[in-house]
Formats: sequence, structure tokens, C-alpha cells
Amino acid sequence: MTKTTAKPKASTASDEAKVIDYLQKNPEMLMSYPEVFTALAIPHHGGGVVSLVERQLKILRNENRKMEKKLVELVSIARENEELNQRFHRLALELLNTDSLDDVLSTVQDQVQTFFNTDYVCFKFLPDVTDKKKRLNNHYLDSKSGIVAALKPWLEKRRPVCGQLEHKVIRELFGDEIMVESSALIPLYHTAEIGLLCLGSASKDRFNKNMGTIFLKHLGELVSSRIQGLLDV
Repeated sequence: MTKTTAKPKASTASDEAKVIDYLQKNPEMLMSYPEVFTALAIPHHGGGVVSLVERQLKILRNENRKMEKKLVELVSIARENEELNQRFHRLALELLNTDSLDDVLSTVQDQVQTFFNTDYVCFKFLPDVTDKKKRLNNHYLDSKSGIVAALKPWLEKRRPVCGQLEHKVIRELFGDEIMVESSALIPLYHTAEIGLLCLGSASKDRFNKNMGTIFLKHLGELVSSRIQGLLDV
């Protein structure tokens, strides 16, 4: 008696592939046969089956939730940007009304601390920046510490640098007793580099290397222009 060997289910797999290929090329086909469409069922992770319509509705609801969340995030960002614009405008008006370099430095420090919700704000000027009235004496970088050479590449790029810095850099910029976990360094320049406007935070998450810096850049340009105009006054 001969033994029959079961044939592989190649034809079944081939038929399934043909069906899948046809549906992908004709996605509107099921709409012409609603009774077939509503009868389709797929396995559910929790056991049992659900209809294709139910499954698609669930997917659509999840996509809608994601879109709603994204929309809320975009609205929040827009509101933050609008508030920053208003604060930036007020700061610009106040700087226009300041007549002395001392007033500019103190105004910027006070306003920016609130402006960018940060803990520490200070100015650091390059040692070769001339101030005949010696108003910058407490704000110069130490020329003997090597900090100028360390900061020079950032200054020359004229772009804000955000994130976590080495402890020795933090110490030179903010002092020994201040704990800064993240910072934003804003180059100040005119025809040449002047120094830095330094923002420091006790939070590691406040400033990071991936954050947007357009407002920081504009702030640096505004402050640089006002300081340069008062250095010789």
C-alpha cells in the first residue's frame, strides 16, 4: 500500500499573496462590497476577534489623540513665542531709554533673568575691550586663567552655545560659590568680539544643546549694539 505524502501549501500562500496584491492595488474594492467589508475580522491582542471596521475605528481614534496632543503642543509653543516676543520688545524699549553703560548692564541682568526664566545672569568681557571709565572692571575675563583661549572658538562663531559646561569654565564665568548645572553663552560682538552674556541655571534641563537659539541670538545682537554705542561715552 502506497503512502500519500502531503503536498506543501504553496498554492494557499500563493493565493493569499495574490489577494493581498490585488487589494493593495485596488483599495476601493471592499467599498463596493460592504457585506464583505463588515464581515472581515482580525485577531485581537486580548483574545478573540474584532471586525475590520472596529479595528480601523480604534486606529483612527489613536491617530486623532496623537494629532490633538501635537496640536496642544504647537499652541503652547506659539504662546511661549508670543510671550517672548512681548518681553523682548519691552527689553528693547528699556535699553533705548538707558543713557549709561552701567544702566544697560543692570537692566539686561534684571530683565533677562525673568525673560528666560533663569537663575543667574552675568557679563564677561574680553580683556582687550577698552573702557576708559573703568565701568567693566568687575566684568572682565581673567586673562591669566586660560579661559579666553577656551572661549575663543565659541566667540568667533558668534552663535549661542547651550548645555552643560566643564566645571572650570563654569567657575570662571559664574564664580566658585554658584552651582550652575546648565547654561547659555551668548556672544557679544560688533566689528569684533566683545565678550559674553552668560545665563546659568540650577537645573540640568533648562538649557540644552538641542534647544532653539533664535531669541538668544537676537538678544545678543541687541545687547551688543547698545553696549558698543556706550563704551566710549
